[in-house]
Amino acid sequence: MTVRVFVFRADDGRTRAERLRAAACLTEDGVFPKEEGAAEELWRIDRKERGKPYFPNQPGLHFSISHSGALWVCAFSGHPVGVDIQKHTKKRKESDEEAGVRLARMAERFFHPDEAAWVREHPCQRFFQIWAAKESYVKYTGDGIGAGFGRFCLVPSDEEAQTWKAEEVWFYGTELPGGYSLCVCGGKTKMSVQIADFCKKTDKR
Repeated sequence: MTVRVFVFRADDGRTRAERLRAAACLTEDGVFPKEEGAAEELWRIDRKERGKPYFPNQPGLHFSISHSGALWVCAFSGHPVGVDIQKHTKKRKESDEEAGVRLARMAERFFHPDEAAWVREHPCQRFFQIWAAKESYVKYTGDGIGAGFGRFCLVPSDEEAQTWKAEEVWFYGTELPGGYSLCVCGGKTKMSVQIADFCKKTDKR
């Protein structure tokens, strides 16, 4: 299973549809025809009952969107997929130690107990890794965060590995320049993730 992730700057002047088009046109499958007359209908996005977006006129193409800080990302696959990006942030004038205490407390409040214990070891990084994994998971399932993040545990079995399995599905996690955690949830088959960086490409043609 292949998942293609495309990274854009949120202030690049593109609309959501323009970013999705730029990304989809680079997939091997040539998912979307390039005839302008049909573009609007081909790119129409509907939402399922719980809010998950999808292309009603492209049933074989699944996608997910996320944005945080200065970045906007989308993921495409032939199977259900979820993607999330989280900017590593601190409050103004907050030290690393103070941020770690605050994030550890947030993990205890919102995460599964095993995740909270894992986050406490290195809270300023692991908190955002777990948060991105959880967001990618509920986007993959389409459940959203309404049922609560504490009901499932996504701690990596090997903290050195980029891919791991939890809750019977596969995850891919990585760090992006500028202090971002990115995570992809790709389902029950181990995936290959390809990342394309559009951050320096502002020509929309």
